[in-house]
Amino acid sequence: MNRKILRTAGPPALVFVLVIGAWWLLSATVYGSSNYLLPRPPAVLDAAVDNAGTLGAGLRITFVEAAAGFLLAIAVGMLGAVVMSLAKPLERSLYPYAVLLQTVPIVAVAPVIVLWFGYNQTSVIVISFMISVFPILSNTLLGLLSADRNHLDLFRMHRAARRTQFLKLRLPGALPNIFAGLRVSAGLSVIGAIVGEFIIGSGGQEGGLGVKVIFAQSRLATALLFAEVLAATLLGFAFFLTVSVLGNRLLRSWHESAMRGDT
Repeated sequence: MNRKILRTAGPPALVFVLVIGAWWLLSATVYGSSNYLLPRPPAVLDAAVDNAGTLGAGLRITFVEAAAGFLLAIAVGMLGAVVMSLAKPLERSLYPYAVLLQTVPIVAVAPVIVLWFGYNQTSVIVISFMISVFPILSNTLLGLLSADRNHLDLFRMHRAARRTQFLKLRLPGALPNIFAGLRVSAGLSVIGAIVGEFIIGSGGQEGGLGVKVIFAQSRLATALLFAEVLAATLLGFAFFLTVSVLGNRLLRSWHESAMRGDT
């Protein structure tokens, strides 16, 4: 068990130590006394501790926005994929608009989002949703349409209803693709929330991490800015890790992608 934990956690921990060491060395040798350009790790830690209250408040707000956008993306993305998988004409009719949604520049449509929803958290959630929905939809659709032809023929030979085919064959077989999309969208939902906060602002309320990053930048409080960026990074990693753990638990008994870490 200890060897398994060491094998799993050891390489990331080693890379983390190397990155921190390189950061410290770079800030000390290249930038020297210009601490506001690249603050040293202890300065960032001190800034995080000194501003723990406001940092925690911003983290909670961004978490709520990202989680809401992510859950909305899951609901809409998976439902849209199921609908499009029912018939090829539906896929040909609807999928181009899903691609269009993915390619629309968020900055360009932000004024419309604000006009519809106002300067508030709802607009940020909508932006988080728009950025994170496509990987879920596309990967789920790919999984649903990739059922083994021989298995489908077997189900049809036994006159299985389409609902049975979906629940017993297509959906279980699509789970690896679904979780691949969820892993990508988990991080994108946090990025979307931060981008939304950059664009929308606080709306007269206490802002999330994106608003606090802008405020720290305006004050040239670089150590605090780095602390806030690291907090946002950890939040995105937490989202990704949660989805990965859930996916591995569901897939590890039968799918190679989750089983290979057990050997």
